[in-house]
Amino acid sequence: MLLGTFVDEVWWPACAKLRECTRVGYESSYRCHIRSRWGGVDLESITASDIEEWLGSFEQAGAARKAWAVLRAILRLAYRRGVTDNDVTRREIRLPHLRRYEPQVLDARQVRRLLKGFYGHALEAWLLVSVCAGLRRCESVGIEWTDLDLRRGTVTVKRSVQWVAGHETVTEPKTDLSRRTVALPRFAVKRLAEIRHGTKTGRLVGSLNANQVANHYRSWCKRMKLPCVPPRNLRHTFGTLAIKAGTDISVVARQLGHSDIQTTARYYLKPDLSVLKDMQRAWQRLVLTC
Repeated sequence: MLLGTFVDEVWWPACAKLRECTRVGYESSYRCHIRSRWGGVDLESITASDIEEWLGSFEQAGAARKAWAVLRAILRLAYRRGVTDNDVTRREIRLPHLRRYEPQVLDARQVRRLLKGFYGHALEAWLLVSVCAGLRRCESVGIEWTDLDLRRGTVTVKRSVQWVAGHETVTEPKTDLSRRTVALPRFAVKRLAEIRHGTKTGRLVGSLNANQVANHYRSWCKRMKLPCVPPRNLRHTFGTLAIKAGTDISVVARQLGHSDIQTTARYYLKPDLSVLKDMQRAWQRLVLTC
């Protein structure tokens, strides 16, 4: 069977229960990278060397890895369904080297400037929750006033909101650990209580969708000359500053909704230059005084 035929007859129907954002991502990767190369190829004839040659033709390693993830899922399903005896996914496939992602984050002074710059702005409540609780962008946009317990100083993540294929989708949080109740700092609780005035309902962002929130946020930062990172990096800012403040990494992982601390360590456990210099001074004293 041709891979394209299998995708049309089996793969897409099998994807029906996936999240819409996941299906859209699969469709984009298949349409842009997989169909033209593999759609007319018999499943039995696909080899590891052919796949590696294809992956090597990509200009961006990230796109190559995403395309391979989709192709691998297609091939694995074909093998499990007995459509082909060729389980090429068991072979070791050399992937293009992916540079480590180093997100731009704000330091403590920049966070203070940013929060002061949004005082009284329509997105102030959203920004407070985003930068003070380490929520994912899709989580922070979906936070409603009823999700805040200002007496306890907490916010509960109950939904994920994304803009997919020209419309908004609302789903459950991505994992059980993502559905969580996390703490807010006292200054944020106090300011949120002032903003709320005891009567506000609905989302913190009002009627804005995720893209509109990002655009308004960037526009205001530019207009007021405020320190600015992409909305998704407000989460990285929180995690980085929390660890720098001495918070145990397992506690930070729980606040961020990570399934294991390895994810937290990979993205957030990076000593700053001052810590590295302290280490070198200690090392120098040991070497020169022995």
